[in-house]
Amino acid sequence: MRNAWDEIRAAVAAEDAAAVAKLVAGLDDEQRREVARELPRHLPEAQQAGRRRDAGREARRMAAVQELAARSGRSIYELPDYYAHDWRRRDFWIEPMRVAGAGTIAGAAAVAAWLTRAVLQREEGLEDLDDVPLILDVVAARPAAWQRDLATRVALRLRGARPVPDQRVRLALELLRRTGAEPPAHDPLTLAWIAATPPDRLAGDPLLDAMAPRLFEAEGVGRLLRDDHDWPDALAELARTGRIARQALLDGCRTRFLCGGGAADMRFFVRLHERLDPAPEELAGRLPDYLALLPAAATNVADLALRQARRLGPVPPADAGEAVQGLLFRKEGKLVRAGLAWLDRLLKEDGGDLDAYAPALAVALVCEAADARERAVKLAVKHAARFGPAGAETLREAVATLPAHQGATLAAAFGGDAIEPEPETFVPGTLPPAPRSAPMPPPIRTPEELARLTPQEGDWVGEERWLDGFVRLASGHGRDRLTAALAGRAMPDDEYAWRPWWHTAQWIGAMAGELTDPGAESRMPRAVPPAERIPEMTHAAAWRLMPLMRYAEVYRALADRRLPPCLLATPTRANGLLDPETLVERLEGYERAGVEALPLDLRQALLRMGRSAGPQVAARAARLSSQAGRQVARWLTDRPADPEVTLRREEHQGRIHVFSDFSLGPEHREVVGDLLVHRWHEESPDRTLAVFAGHRELVAARCAWSSFGYAGAFRRVPLDLLAAADGPAGPGMSLLLAHWLVNDYDSEAARTFLRLAASGGVAGEELGRQLADVLRHSEEGPRYALAALKEAAERGAHREVWDVMTGWLPACLPGPGERATTAHTRVVTFAADVASWAGARGELPVIAELAARSRSSELVRQARRLHARLTA
Repeated sequence: MRNAWDEIRAAVAAEDAAAVAKLVAGLDDEQRREVARELPRHLPEAQQAGRRRDAGREARRMAAVQELAARSGRSIYELPDYYAHDWRRRDFWIEPMRVAGAGTIAGAAAVAAWLTRAVLQREEGLEDLDDVPLILDVVAARPAAWQRDLATRVALRLRGARPVPDQRVRLALELLRRTGAEPPAHDPLTLAWIAATPPDRLAGDPLLDAMAPRLFEAEGVGRLLRDDHDWPDALAELARTGRIARQALLDGCRTRFLCGGGAADMRFFVRLHERLDPAPEELAGRLPDYLALLPAAATNVADLALRQARRLGPVPPADAGEAVQGLLFRKEGKLVRAGLAWLDRLLKEDGGDLDAYAPALAVALVCEAADARERAVKLAVKHAARFGPAGAETLREAVATLPAHQGATLAAAFGGDAIEPEPETFVPGTLPPAPRSAPMPPPIRTPEELARLTPQEGDWVGEERWLDGFVRLASGHGRDRLTAALAGRAMPDDEYAWRPWWHTAQWIGAMAGELTDPGAESRMPRAVPPAERIPEMTHAAAWRLMPLMRYAEVYRALADRRLPPCLLATPTRANGLLDPETLVERLEGYERAGVEALPLDLRQALLRMGRSAGPQVAARAARLSSQAGRQVARWLTDRPADPEVTLRREEHQGRIHVFSDFSLGPEHREVVGDLLVHRWHEESPDRTLAVFAGHRELVAARCAWSSFGYAGAFRRVPLDLLAAADGPAGPGMSLLLAHWLVNDYDSEAARTFLRLAASGGVAGEELGRQLADVLRHSEEGPRYALAALKEAAERGAHREVWDVMTGWLPACLPGPGERATTAHTRVVTFAADVASWAGARGELPVIAELAARSRSSELVRQARRLHARLTA
């Protein structure tokens, strides 16, 4: 007798979903029940067997790659075959099990539960493994009502929406389309339909009529489509052809606007409304809806509502006054200016009493934007004769709230007393002391302690301590104890043929092997020269490659019997800094012992060496006679010019990156070598700093490359690390700090600025230029930067902040014929304050030109105040 379950199980083991579908089609009712009963119990076994098959396939693939690498004499990492593997191609048992359950389980609810089980899903589908057609085939024999029930249940089990629709989404939508079932009112279904349906196929989609109204009802639609332009175009075209009711789309947009939401989530609905471009007659009777949006709707919605309101013809004065007042209460300068322009037009067009507009005008008189206040004063004075007693009293009350010159102008027209503000006295704080990193942990003293330490990947402190301890113990009297302690960590013979060695643990094994059996590697038949075991410089970040090179250098010195008594470059601070006094002391020990410095160790020491050596240390260094000693002495007393850094912003694979170029003099070119060659690897700030602790600008410039996430979003680099390091600041440090200042939401930027200023890590003019550039590429305005700089100035960094302004002002202010904004006014106003606090002198051409303009705007007035301060 045929055993249906054995046949299904064999087809699952063969990973053949089509065979399962064919078998299911031939089962009778009893056999279906038997298979349905066995499936859940077989699920763990199927999963484990699938994993064993996947592991076997991957092992065979890697064996072939390694054989190819051995034949070609190349590393496996250099072969395209190593990377030619799609990680998604696994778990091929999933589709056969899904098809089996869909074709044999009796109830629609149970089938829906089976098909949506987490263990039976793929995160990303593969076209050749698509089981949806097979599932549709095996359920096609069920009754129509059963199929509609299944479609509804599968749809209700959807959660969220993926950019690439998965099996659950495609199955739910195809079931709904084929069965004609009414799509349930389920927000995730709406989002899934949007994500899975190309806009150019909407016209022929059976689900369109049911799903289109839900675009305006489901939560998350605006977020999903906020950057989409194809859907608004497609829907507008469907409305033009009559496939969708045009009025329904317009009503849906208005309904969504009135429900509220952020500007980003409203972009799609605003864009759709604009594509529909309704004529005034289509909006008849809708004026109150648009007016209601002006006070509190998202910026883009309020802007659209204002344009529609102005198109819809005359607005009763009471309604118009209330609507303008709502606009002028807002914080957005664009809307405030638009409200003032509308108010100006209303005042001109209204032939009667203007008291209805007095409250709105009074709001404009007390708004934050100085240019808006100035325009409101001009409007009030211009139409003063047309205000009645009540309106005049409303405006008179605003006189005392205005700055002196504006209050005096308004008082001349309406009466009242302008109040002269008392001048503020600036009392600067004191800069905090320069931050210092904690000292390095104590060195390793005994072989047993060294044997217990296993540095983890990326633990640069552990790697430094191990290497330092090994050299001290291997070159001293405790070498025999060290050999015994490390005997168990010797490198297996077969690993000497590998290359490259990516882990310090491999070099540790080689050192242990050389101690145990000196010259062992030289007798290996297939050993690779040590130099060839270092990965290519472009294959990993500098922080990962430098320790590997240093371990390799020590290993070669051990094999050649030329180990020094200690390493020069072992840092004294936990951020990688090396105190000059300690380095000079180590070199003195070298000269007493007649030992030459290891070249790479000396290079690393120079890159880590701090710059705050006193005269006594410099005098001791001047007495050194070795080549290494003379080079260190020269770097302490007549240091070569630091590398010049140039940054450029480019897009690479859909991401914004800041590329860094370096111009090095001869001595730095010798010391830095190719450590700064460009690589497509993320730089870890703390680990990169461990290599370049005395050159923090190089660290900042390298980290700038990886400081931008997807879509250009900035990822913060912990600048406190750089504040405790050494070296002058330049474009790299300035760019990172500029991003902190522009994007700071938690008041940490001011503290960071102070710490950097205390350690000489603020390049004032360069930071100002970078600030202007960052703001040009950012959606943020200058408010966070100004707040942070103000706080830093008040706490003692007023002179450093003024230096920043000398770079920011020329780079950000509008030239002749360019449009000024309220942001420009805020920046110049703050600069005038800081110049007074810092006692700044010296003309700035950009401010002199602005101050000489004939127009009397708030920006020009503040420029004149600053110019007078600088030239007094």
